[in-house]
Amino acid sequence: MNPSPPDLDDPDDAVHELRTRLREADAACVEPPGLALRVLRRPAPRPVWRGAFAIVLAAVLVVAVVGLGAFLVGRHDPTDPPAPRPPAARAVSVQTEVYNSEVPCRALRTIECSLGVFKEARLSSRTADLVDRVWHGDRLLLVCLLADGPRVTDETGVGSRHWYRVVVLGTGAEGWLPGVRTRNEAEVPDCAF
Repeated sequence: MNPSPPDLDDPDDAVHELRTRLREADAACVEPPGLALRVLRRPAPRPVWRGAFAIVLAAVLVVAVVGLGAFLVGRHDPTDPPAPRPPAARAVSVQTEVYNSEVPCRALRTIECSLGVFKEARLSSRTADLVDRVWHGDRLLLVCLLADGPRVTDETGVGSRHWYRVVVLGTGAEGWLPGVRTRNEAEVPDCAF
């Protein structure tokens, strides 16, 4: 008499049938001869990612060391006096206009579009360090030039270490304006300290 086939829709019969087939498959598995000895004799292969990781780590370290070295060589100490430049042929003040690189701000005289004139040739976010605010097109008198001040980069990526000692025409305020905020091409005498 043939046993009836299991009802695989019944969960208990399906589980029983699965266990039976797994036991039969497990019993049919035979280890190839000498497999254990081959596995024990052969060293485990080294993962490939370790070598790649070591190379990437070495490259990052080299870039970091080179970058740090370049930074240390090129850094500027603001307490150092500016490098002397030959005196200007004439000590004549130059008039110029304020230049705002942000095109939408050129027509606006809002505080967001103003550019700071500072007490000292250094950047500051404190309003107490401002002597005046200027906007695109305002007229200035450039008194002298500090050629090696703190670097300032405008919104378009143009950067410069030039700072001008200025007098704002109209208000008479005196202070410092970064060179990237003008498009002056006339020679301006060096500032004497």
